[in-house]
Amino acid sequence: MDTGQPVIERSSARTAWEKTGTVLVPDALGPGRFEDLVKETHDRLDLATPHVRDEMSAHRDGSFAAPFHCAFVPAGPVLEALAYDRQLWAVVREATGLPRLVPRGGAVVVYRKGDFQGVHFDSVRASVTVGVALTEGLPPMGWAPHLRDAHPDALARLCADHGLFPKGEGFRTLNHEFGGGSLRAFAGYNVPHWRPPYPGELGLLATFSYLDL
Repeated sequence: MDTGQPVIERSSARTAWEKTGTVLVPDALGPGRFEDLVKETHDRLDLATPHVRDEMSAHRDGSFAAPFHCAFVPAGPVLEALAYDRQLWAVVREATGLPRLVPRGGAVVVYRKGDFQGVHFDSVRASVTVGVALTEGLPPMGWAPHLRDAHPDALARLCADHGLFPKGEGFRTLNHEFGGGSLRAFAGYNVPHWRPPYPGELGLLATFSYLDL
């Protein structure tokens, strides 16, 4: 029956995003931009602020965080420009099928030997999180797409049953490519993820995010 209402078609990109919660954005960094981002980060390492949590916490917005130990460097001009780059913004909108994304800025996560992030959701404002590995050998991020939109209580039980870094059936990993120009975007706010203890001396991950209005 014709209701007279317009038919809104869902793009294949949107369908894939809702199914997998992640997408590879190829050739996102232009020539020299990656090197500039690495240099800027190393020049700003003295601005790193430790972030340490020893307990689990759940918040009213549905976010959840298990213990973590790492540091953050605020975005410098190069990362800020990348986070708000209009061309990349349009590419991420198309790749995810989310046409109303708006940028929210970024930061660099600093991992020293033994640093980690337990199971967590990103802020509800991070509908799409993008990561850029600035050092080689950054271990893959743990990823649980089968627990998308899980209630914080369910994640607390997950940590009780499987620890801060779950392994086994249903648990996957996501890599952040180093130096290849491609970016990995993922639904950080509603797919639980984690990063196991860093085995090296220094690991750097630039991140920025978009909010779906």
